[in-house]
Amino acid sequence: MKRLGIKSLLIAVAAQLLGTQPALASSTERLTATLEARFKQDRTGACVLAALVEGQQVSRGRYCARPRVDGGPGADAAFEIGSISKTMTAFLVSDLIATGRWSLDDPIAKHLPAGTTVPRQGERQILVRDLLTHSAGLPSLPSRMRSTNPANPYADLSEAELLASLADVQLSRPIGSQAEYSNFGMMVVSLAVARAHGGDFEAALRRKLFEPLQMNGAFIARAPAGVPQAQGHLPSSTATSAWTITPNLAGVGMVRATLDDMIRYAQAQLGILDTPLLARLQATHRPLAHGFAMNWAVLDIQGHKLLVHEGGTGGFSSLLALEPARQRALVILADTALTDLGGLGDIGLALLDPAMPPTKPRLAATPPPALRKALLGEYELAGLNARIFEQDGRLMGQAEGQPALELLYDSHGDFYPTAVSALLTPVLADGRVDRFAWRQGGGVLEGVRKGSQRAPTATNPLWKDWAGDYQLAPQFSLRVFEADGKLLVQGTGQPAIAAQVSGTDRIEIKAVGAVVEFKRGAGGEVVSATLLQGGQKLDGKRK
Repeated sequence: MKRLGIKSLLIAVAAQLLGTQPALASSTERLTATLEARFKQDRTGACVLAALVEGQQVSRGRYCARPRVDGGPGADAAFEIGSISKTMTAFLVSDLIATGRWSLDDPIAKHLPAGTTVPRQGERQILVRDLLTHSAGLPSLPSRMRSTNPANPYADLSEAELLASLADVQLSRPIGSQAEYSNFGMMVVSLAVARAHGGDFEAALRRKLFEPLQMNGAFIARAPAGVPQAQGHLPSSTATSAWTITPNLAGVGMVRATLDDMIRYAQAQLGILDTPLLARLQATHRPLAHGFAMNWAVLDIQGHKLLVHEGGTGGFSSLLALEPARQRALVILADTALTDLGGLGDIGLALLDPAMPPTKPRLAATPPPALRKALLGEYELAGLNARIFEQDGRLMGQAEGQPALELLYDSHGDFYPTAVSALLTPVLADGRVDRFAWRQGGGVLEGVRKGSQRAPTATNPLWKDWAGDYQLAPQFSLRVFEADGKLLVQGTGQPAIAAQVSGTDRIEIKAVGAVVEFKRGAGGEVVSATLLQGGQKLDGKRK
């Protein structure tokens, strides 16, 4: 099941370092050349539109990885923008606050139908601010969400099922204590906002935001006349269906918009576009907790204060970055699902800073025979038995109870199926593959070869007490261990990285700009760890 949101930890943050002298591209030629460097002959076949805003100047670019028979989407086409929609939902909340109807400290139950069971902890209820900072403790998706069509997974969820799912939640940590990205939570906010506007979320968004900003191609389900809709694609270049949802839940990520719509939206956020909405838009920028403003990720990278949201649906990818202090913004829209391949962060950094080269394209390739052989075997994947095997000269992967999928290979060293959007990244060590990361739907699962799992250990007294596995999120754990006399940490499905002791019960992972702090119990034993990275804080108990 796909998420509509931002990602990730450890390795991903290492790619987010901007140069010390960032500058926007100054022309369409510069923009297009950067897009070409990233996507030329890319196996996904993605078509990408981008715009860079610096004050009153706007540069636009467009590039398709391979020629399209239909020419690909034009600049006037509407794209699914995924979770960037959440920032628009935040604006509607800001508007309700400005008119005195809501408060960030309102319990969300106040704005839901009477009788709705909302999880709570004694007197502590889930507040509006908890949901906008993804720290309410709700899981990623509602428990009663079912999908009859995997290509359109949100289509069958009703308002009643969403609300009933709240009663199923067992909170596992104090409300507000930790961020954990939740589409479930934002669907709840979307429904509450719709109720505040007479039960029509799209009408409220159109009246309050799209029409005042003249975002004439933006919509959810009611397409404006004459606006062409881009066709979405899987990373295999296969066309896929559009995503839909019960209309009043659409604030989670179902807005479609053109490049010009998104440029106007970015300009309004920065105050470049003259609009009476400015104060309410910028109210969503104020940091609240855990590295979030109102649905904006707040990043401070080498002194550059950025507000960012990335989006991904079954057939599209998007990114919007704002640097208010410098009156700068970046918009990227792609007609291909790139979430499982790392999203658009790499090309975003390259466009913000010409000194940062983009990641090279993913080209179809042939895996080294030794790697292919090392990958064969039986694995455990999210509690399921999985195997990788050869059949008629093809490399195949199959999870228990699911059909076998052929696994192809690309120039980045990853394997991928063509029938679904997913990525298998092997972790090769000493000629063996005992672990791999399986990325699908914006999440990551770890495959572990059967019989290979060993308890992490350490002999050096400086870090012996820290060795162990720490569950920092439902799909992400951190392993701390010693190998060849070095202290190493390893995130789920990622290579091990060296760490250095930087204080009492504190280590630093310089390669990715992260710190881990350990906590001890009453008996002096290490019981939990806290990962601090990129403005995020994740706590987890020792397994």
